[in-house]
Amino acid sequence: MDLKNKEELAQILEEERHMPMSNIQVLSLLFAVVLFINLLKGGGAFKSPLGIQFGSSSFWVSNGIMIGWILLVSVFARSYLVRRYEIKERCGYPYVDGDIKWDSRATVVYPIICTTAGFFAGMFGVGGGIVKGPLMLAMGVHPKVSSASSACMILFTSFTATTSFVVFGLLDMEYAAICLVLGFVATLVGQIGLFYLMERFQRNSYIAFSIGGIVLLSAFLMTIQSLLSMADSGGPRPPSGLCTGKQ
Repeated sequence: MDLKNKEELAQILEEERHMPMSNIQVLSLLFAVVLFINLLKGGGAFKSPLGIQFGSSSFWVSNGIMIGWILLVSVFARSYLVRRYEIKERCGYPYVDGDIKWDSRATVVYPIICTTAGFFAGMFGVGGGIVKGPLMLAMGVHPKVSSASSACMILFTSFTATTSFVVFGLLDMEYAAICLVLGFVATLVGQIGLFYLMERFQRNSYIAFSIGGIVLLSAFLMTIQSLLSMADSGGPRPPSGLCTGKQ
C-alpha cells in the first residue's frame, strides 16, 4: 500500500469515528423540500398558498417536481457511495461484520427494495420499518444498527406522511393525541426493556426476534381488520375515482 492509499484509509477511519454531519444535512434538506412542496400543494383542510387545486395540472406538476427532487438526491447519494466504496477497495479498508459494501449493484438493488417497501407501506397503512428492519437484517446489518437506522428513517417518512394527512384533513386530532402518547410510552418502555435484556444476557438476537414478532403480529392483525371491515361493509368496496372524495 503506497503512501497516498494509507493517507486516504486513515482519513476514512477518522471520519467514521464521528457522526457524518454532511449526510444528515443532505437528508434534512431532502426532507425540508418535500415538506415544503406538500404544504404548497395544499388540500381539503389547508388551502394551497399558490391556489393549486387537487387533481389539477399544477397539482401533478408539483408532485412531479417532488419526485424529481427525490430522484436527484438519490442519484447524488448513489454517486457518493459508489465513489467511497471504490476508495475503500483501493485502500484495503478493513470491513467488519455488518458493514455493507455499497458497490454499483447494491446502490441500485437495495434502494429499489426500500422504495417498494415504502410504496406498499403507504398503500396498506403499515410502518415502513416493518419491512426495512427485516431487510437490513437480511443484508447482514448488525441488529443494533438495523434498529437505529430503521427508527431514523421512520422519523422522516412518518412525519412527512402525517403532514399530508393534516393537509388533506384526514387526521383525527383526538386519536392523534392518544396515539402519540401511547406510541411514545410504548417505544420508551420497549427500548429500555430491550436494552436491559441485551446488557444482561449479551444477546443481540433479541432485536431480530422482536422485529420478527412485530411483523408477524402486524400481518395477523391486518388480516383480521380487513376481514372485519369487509364483513361490516357487505364485501369489498366498489372502486371510486381519485378526486371524487368518496371514502
